Amino acid sequence: MTVKNKKWESLTKESILVKKPWFEVFQEEIQLPDGKVVPEYYEIEMPHYTAVFAVTLEQKIIVLRCYRHAIGEVTLTMPGGMIEESESPLAGIQREFLEETGYVAKNWKSLGAFVGNSTRGCGTYHLFFATGAYSVQQPDSGDLEELELLLWTPEDVEKAIDDKKVQSLGVLSMLLSGLRCLK
Repeated sequence: MTVKNKKWESLTKESILVKKPWFEVFQEEIQLPDGKVVPEYYEIEMPHYTAVFAVTLEQKIIVLRCYRHAIGEVTLTMPGGMIEESESPLAGIQREFLEETGYVAKNWKSLGAFVGNSTRGCGTYHLFFATGAYSVQQPDSGDLEELELLLWTPEDVEKAIDDKKVQSLGVLSMLLSGLRCLK
């Protein structure tokens, strides 16, 4: 008998690595619907994140370029970051957007919340689309990031995608979602 799309049962769950606020790794023993026990299943719990596809008053798309040490390359990214404790996703992205770009935006729309990796967890991403963005101050992310702010046309974004300048699936998803909102 085939058992399809039934929940797995967690028999034990142990935290094996904690690096707050960045992540926590859990090892679980799980039982599958057919009765098989898997003694080592790993889950990564991460904080909630935000990202925005923002369009300026001049109809330019705000994209960032920076070095990402985990992949050892300079790549494209979108404004965003971790949501702080007791902060709403919208408040979090508005704060991150101002810090990283020096811009604010007049109109904000949620594109939804998505799990980073459905197999391991890896945080929930709250995606936004913003229009009417304009500069109010110099960027000051205070992070380990050296962010280069780019103001691009939709054609520039599509060319970057075609030329494989986007290394992150999350950034690619954000760019494609944003381009779709522009139509």
